Amino acid sequence: MSVSRVRAMILTAGIAALLLHFPTEVAQYVLSLVPHQLSTPFELENLASLAPGTVSEFTPRDSDESVWKAVLTRVFGMALIGVPVWYFLQRREREEELQRLDKGWAARLHARSEELMAVNDALVSEVSKRIDTEQSLEANRRDLRLLASQLLRLQEEERRRISRDLHDDINQRLALLSIDIEMLERQLSHAAVGTVRTIRSIQDRIVELSEGVRRLAYQFHPSILDDLGLSIALRRLIDDFQARTGLDARFISKDIPQHLAQDVVTCLYRVTQEGLANITRHARASTVQVELMRVRDGLQLMIRDDGVGFDMNHDGGRRGSLGLLSMKERVSLVAGSFTIDSTPGEGTRICAWVPFKQERA
Repeated sequence: MSVSRVRAMILTAGIAALLLHFPTEVAQYVLSLVPHQLSTPFELENLASLAPGTVSEFTPRDSDESVWKAVLTRVFGMALIGVPVWYFLQRREREEELQRLDKGWAARLHARSEELMAVNDALVSEVSKRIDTEQSLEANRRDLRLLASQLLRLQEEERRRISRDLHDDINQRLALLSIDIEMLERQLSHAAVGTVRTIRSIQDRIVELSEGVRRLAYQFHPSILDDLGLSIALRRLIDDFQARTGLDARFISKDIPQHLAQDVVTCLYRVTQEGLANITRHARASTVQVELMRVRDGLQLMIRDDGVGFDMNHDGGRRGSLGLLSMKERVSLVAGSFTIDSTPGEGTRICAWVPFKQERA
């Protein structure tokens, strides 16, 4: 218990005793001294300073003074002293309680601040780790994209070499062999009919083999693509596709620049080649249309068929997935865009757009 509260309680008890046991005049006089005593230290000298004659002047009331008036005066005096003291005590209790609450809140706030700092440090560490992981993943994506680009470039170079070897070496040898057999046939013109027939059969098979080698060399890398450009190479590809499959295939080209970057030419040709291969394997179509036209600052390739189509939500990752991924990757490597739309029973549409930023003068 605080010292101020003890002093206030002692003062209250003393004043109450005076009011109960002293005459009314004395009580009233003491009441007049209470404010002065509450504002100054409680000392006995303050009471001793009273003149002796002052107290002696108080005389009892006449006997006819009503008792209730004296009691009322004492009660009023007790209330006048007790209420401020009670208010003072209550206020002190509330202040002490608020101080305790402040200390408790301060301790809790400090603990909470430490927890938040620990959580913040953990979050900062986690964010840093995630940033490092994302940067590492992005670096891996760039490396994979660079590797894919190099692999496609090496693949095209290897295809070009194989095509050249098939056309310039093996096909030339087959042509020489066909000439030798033709000369042998002339030398054996008077031989038996069966022998001549056998020689002619061998020559026909050599010619057929030479045609197959030429077709294979064209599939690996058409020389017409380098010599005559993309439009003529695609038209030749569509004609061969129609002759081989019997489908109604049409090719439309509009406003195609004469000079295009080799990467763009190879990309669009391979996308068309792969798209036609997918139609042959999966579409069961009757008509095919290929369009090549200038759109905005680039070339747009559109391949449509009226085949069975497929559900993009369920079959898009399965049907021809490797071919579709190959086409999409080729287009992305030249900074283009690739989309495919298909509906069961309504055919499929493949759209590839490649910018002219790699166009050469």
